[in-house]
Amino acid sequence: MKQPLAISSTACSIVKTLQDANFETYVVGGAVRDLLLNRTPKDFDISTAATPEEIRAVFGRRKARIIGKRFRLVHLYADGDIYEISTFRQAPRDNGNDHRHGDSAEHLILSDNDYGNAEEDAWRRDFTMNALFYDPSREEVLDLTGMGLDDISNQIVRAIGEPKLRFEEDPVRMLRALKMVAQFDFTLDNPTENALFDCLPLLKLVSPSRLTLELEKILKSSFCDRHFEVFHDYGLLPYFLPELSAVWGSPLQTRLSDLLYERNCRVDAGLYRDSVSLAIAAAALPFVERAFGNAPGELWNPRTPGCGAIIADTVDNIFKPQNLMVRMREAACRILSLQPHLENTDNPRRGEIIQQHAYAHARELMMIRHANLPDAGNMEKAWPRGQDRSRSQNSRPPAKKRPPKRRFPKRKPEPDWKEE
Repeated sequence: MKQPLAISSTACSIVKTLQDANFETYVVGGAVRDLLLNRTPKDFDISTAATPEEIRAVFGRRKARIIGKRFRLVHLYADGDIYEISTFRQAPRDNGNDHRHGDSAEHLILSDNDYGNAEEDAWRRDFTMNALFYDPSREEVLDLTGMGLDDISNQIVRAIGEPKLRFEEDPVRMLRALKMVAQFDFTLDNPTENALFDCLPLLKLVSPSRLTLELEKILKSSFCDRHFEVFHDYGLLPYFLPELSAVWGSPLQTRLSDLLYERNCRVDAGLYRDSVSLAIAAAALPFVERAFGNAPGELWNPRTPGCGAIIADTVDNIFKPQNLMVRMREAACRILSLQPHLENTDNPRRGEIIQQHAYAHARELMMIRHANLPDAGNMEKAWPRGQDRSRSQNSRPPAKKRPPKRRFPKRKPEPDWKEE
């Protein structure tokens, strides 16, 4: 299908360089999907017939670095950004699984380095809307599965091939499917939905590092409140964030969702950047208030003995079994620790507080907390902006329309935490 898309000039240059070297090459995946949905892609991934070694030979060792073991690809440094270039794959012929986890893991992909052609690569991808290729030289979208364009038009998330096999190959695909439901307000097709219900326990087989990476992506997005809601509706949340799942439907969870929603509105409006540590702090705040024995919205006494340890332990517990990066976790704790100090606009330590490294983020969380309160304007004036300057000086973003409440799925299995 001929259709011009706003691909970055650098990505176009990379594609052309590989094509000029006689390697079939396209912009692939989420970037193509997002542009067709009139959204701004967060990055531009590229796929090619060239092997990682051939890619490095084209661009040189100083710019191109081969990474990965389970999935080898190239990181290309160009114009101050990193572009991910993968080689066309085919379905793995032998994943080398030793079946230590039993029959439920027999299809788990441990290595995905069987190279193929463009059509084979499209058919081994996860969902039809992510299997679209774009040739910027010809301004042409290739829908090699024959379903991706229609599914985007019809707002459907559809697994390619046999959905249960796709989830068994990589259980993280279940998170990605529901992230698209949350972000785009799409619907799972029936076979994909039923397979997801059957495969939820397989999330226990995923490495903590991969799940933590997915959590960080969710918290960075401006749809994280919606992600958690959809995870709950489909029964995935108990496997992913059991502490949050345990309080779902309570005033504590409602406050958490409201704080994240306000944070997301401000990110969308350009009032502040998409800081992961700030999102962690916003999500943790209701739990921290509870840990000090306070009602929702009531801050703690910063002179409480062991105050810092209580905050740190609470943040750790919320996000178990995922292990947040130490840098992000500590930044979130500093943001939370400053909240009681910011309530007093005449604080005698005002100058010292403003100079603290976490002040800009802490001020933003203060603004999120006061967003719908009568004193929001006074608080904003009382505490000057920190170093994280925004693109807008307006204190309130335009209202962000909440998506309609989705129906609950047909069935929602309870997780089985017993070891086999």
